[in-house]
Amino acid sequence: MIDLSLRIDAFSDDERMVRDAAGSYCSRDADLRRVRALRGMTPSHDLQAWKELAGMGWLGARLPENLGGMALTNAQWALLLEQFGRSLAPEPLTATAVLAAGALLGGDNAALKDRWLPRLAAGEWLPALAWQESAGSQAIQPAGTHTTRATARDGGWVLDGGKCVVAAGDSANAFIVSAQGPGGLGLYLVRSDAPGLTVTTRKRVDGGTWSELALKGVAVGVGDLVASPAVASSTLERVLDEGRFALSAELLGLMARSLELSVEYIKVREQFGKKIGSFQALQHRAVDLFVLVELSRGVLRQTAQRLDEAGIDPAARALAVSQAKARCSDAALKVAKGCIQLHGGIGYTDECNIGLFLKRAMVLSAWLGDAGTHRRRYGELAGPLGQDANTQTTDPLRREVRDFLAANFPPEWRFPPHRMSLKDSEPWQRKLAEKGWAAPGWPVEYGGMGLPPFEQLKMAEEFDRHGVMVMTNMGVVMLGELLIRYGTEAQKREYLPRILAGDQRWCQGYSEPGAGSDLAGVQTKAVLDGDTFVVNGQKIWTSFAHEAHMIFMLVRTDPQAKKQDGISFLLADMTSPGITVRRIKNLTGSSEFCEVFFDNVRVPRTNLVGGLNKGWTMAKSLLGNERIMIGHPRLAKVPLQSLHALLKSRGLLDEPVLRARFDELRLDVEDLGASYVRMADVLRRGGELGPEVSMLKLWISETMQRVTDMLIEVGAETATLDESTALADGSQVHVANQYFASRPASIYGGSSEIQRNVLAKAMLELPG
Repeated sequence: MIDLSLRIDAFSDDERMVRDAAGSYCSRDADLRRVRALRGMTPSHDLQAWKELAGMGWLGARLPENLGGMALTNAQWALLLEQFGRSLAPEPLTATAVLAAGALLGGDNAALKDRWLPRLAAGEWLPALAWQESAGSQAIQPAGTHTTRATARDGGWVLDGGKCVVAAGDSANAFIVSAQGPGGLGLYLVRSDAPGLTVTTRKRVDGGTWSELALKGVAVGVGDLVASPAVASSTLERVLDEGRFALSAELLGLMARSLELSVEYIKVREQFGKKIGSFQALQHRAVDLFVLVELSRGVLRQTAQRLDEAGIDPAARALAVSQAKARCSDAALKVAKGCIQLHGGIGYTDECNIGLFLKRAMVLSAWLGDAGTHRRRYGELAGPLGQDANTQTTDPLRREVRDFLAANFPPEWRFPPHRMSLKDSEPWQRKLAEKGWAAPGWPVEYGGMGLPPFEQLKMAEEFDRHGVMVMTNMGVVMLGELLIRYGTEAQKREYLPRILAGDQRWCQGYSEPGAGSDLAGVQTKAVLDGDTFVVNGQKIWTSFAHEAHMIFMLVRTDPQAKKQDGISFLLADMTSPGITVRRIKNLTGSSEFCEVFFDNVRVPRTNLVGGLNKGWTMAKSLLGNERIMIGHPRLAKVPLQSLHALLKSRGLLDEPVLRARFDELRLDVEDLGASYVRMADVLRRGGELGPEVSMLKLWISETMQRVTDMLIEVGAETATLDESTALADGSQVHVANQYFASRPASIYGGSSEIQRNVLAKAMLELPG
């Protein structure tokens, strides 16, 4: 199984060092014998291993160096914890090094920090954070009403109340307890042997424990106030978010490892005389689990980057963390359950290690808020989807895009019932060219904006918010970047300026009636005759070919060679004699798809890109570009906005069941954005994308269909009308057409089945 992270992610030297060191340590118990031996023990972790973690600096990983720590960034910390999660190590690293250490560090008692944090980092003192008062009910609002009270007495306080779901309580030397005091919420340090404190330990399904605390008249001295009411609430909110981020990293590690074990198993397990990994049904199931793992990795990397940004505010931090915890909690359970299925009956037995991963996934997914809780939190923090374009934003690029759209995009073109063609929107294309925005991703030296992927994504989001539904400019997003890389100087001078100016519309000639998703099976022939190629054959599903000035296409120039070796890449004028275009009417009633027939069409040899019989190299590059284009999250943004507007218009946005489904779909789209940026960044660095890009196309096309399925459900009888429905916010939506338009999304650019086949072979290395 290929390590996609090493293949496409750009790690710094420090990040690579942390990842490798953690991986080396955590792989020592590959068979999980130590994990099994510690199940049900008290304490539920290995004290010798705890000392080893301290010796490597892990217990103080997030502490400043002056307090004995390593001051790791969030990106480094996530890589370390991912490896920790892969090993199912029972040591309470998140509970101590994140929650307890963070609460003490964020408090305003300098003497306690100086005294205890170096000892914590050295493994000599193990504290536990006790803040939760009922299972699940306060997983998100720790600063709400606390029944645990701190009463002032004799210059200190007396604590009365109870806490539950306390991690590491079976081995803690002390507890940091939240309680409502005279001036508000405070955090108090309580020794584990304090009079009046009773600790009850309860066994978890993964072999670890939760503890419950009962406090009856527990005395706390004035010097043991960890955080006064001035900082306690904000400290607790921050440290819990840091804990959620840490748990997300552990969840990523355990789901990745469980999938690796399962793929290894189905590669060797035989049934009916064959390796079961060759069965397409199991291959597709494994690919779906792989997509969930990598989707989670993309979100976690994005979250780490955002948390490492200077001056990130609490709301932005909470938003990013809830996105990560929601995705990783959901994915880890789905992956672990799916791996049980891949193992078959043996997966249900205790002797099979895969069950250990499911049990740990259950614990970490529920702790500090499950997927549903964090989807709800994300929806509340993110605010309404598709807000008015005048909504305030501090981002200068978003502000500029909104102002430009408001001033230049025709209001009557917003949210049209059908996607507008480049010909219909030609005045708009020229405005973009005049602004210098025609090619956001092209290098500046070729007339582009040179924007990194994340900035391009922000622009696209603003276009989607405004309802700009215009056919993608194939010349910009597909051909232009290929010419920049493989074209001759003459070809660049001839075509790039005209593409940028909007003077030349292009279509793509890849698919053929007999080839379907088999791109190497093209049969359109091009025979060299002097300085021209003579082309005969047929292309199909060529979007807006009837309006195109030019076509870029794959042709077979050597019928005797292997399929991939005899293909060339040609550019042809659509007005050439012998070209015939026939439009194909689709389910929406529009006719943007076309068939293109070539009958002895003569194409100059100077229109050959990249060399004779070298077209497969361009084809793969362009196919990667196409799949990353089709895999853009904007594909589902417009129907998602329509769904939001329809729910709001009908007063259903706050209906609990429908809102939960909408929040899940919203994050399905947002999470794909993180993976899109992750892969687009490979192209920005000058790298090549391989078969891994198929996961983008697979996820977004099927997410788009899930969105429109819900859209038609909410639309009810009006969804069967062949007309647009007016909504309360002044917009309109043709529900049926959006539903119909989503159907081919899982077919064009390579069907979902083909994408799963590609990923199974190339990424999971499953047998044929």
